[in-house]
Amino acid sequence: MSQGRLGEYEALCGGQTIAALRLHCWNTQISAAFYPSLQYLELAVRSVLDREMRALFGTDAWWDAPAANLHFGAQQKIRDLKAQLRRQGVPAAAQQIVSELSFGFWVSLLGPGNNYDQRLWRTGLYRAFPGYRGGRRDLHRQLDYLRVLRNKIAHHGPIHHRHLQADHEAILILLGYIDVELADWVRRYSQVNAILTQRPHP
Repeated sequence: MSQGRLGEYEALCGGQTIAALRLHCWNTQISAAFYPSLQYLELAVRSVLDREMRALFGTDAWWDAPAANLHFGAQQKIRDLKAQLRRQGVPAAAQQIVSELSFGFWVSLLGPGNNYDQRLWRTGLYRAFPGYRGGRRDLHRQLDYLRVLRNKIAHHGPIHHRHLQADHEAILILLGYIDVELADWVRRYSQVNAILTQRPHP
């Protein structure tokens, strides 16, 4: 572990190296505990948005439909992914592309985009979240907040300073917008609350 990384934890623990290591290990534990909940959220969002985009544009490769008119960043991600699959010798089938697109891509479909509110959200994407009664902008904000948490965990960053119980509840709420039974199942098997009670104190 680099001194810079350990130093961040030591600063929080009054310069005590052992306490810093304990906090670092706990950060790893709680990050691992979040992984299943975030995984189900990402898979669920991907599945329902892909379903609704296919219904809207009448093709499995809806990103290629001219009427989809994705914003430049999304189009670039599709182009980059197709090129990557070609280099790997993997057919750029629609299902392969869907499975490889990042969580950020899916979240961006709920962003402002190229008039996404009128063209995508109001015409179909709202159906992906039957338990949600708000507007697109607030839903995008909630998902994007959790995208940041997911990326922090994926890049082994510190999350110990966040309100982690609220983060976990936010994941379950968003899952409930898609499927209440899935949210209940994830809640039942999640280890987050148990690990939260084990946080070390300097």
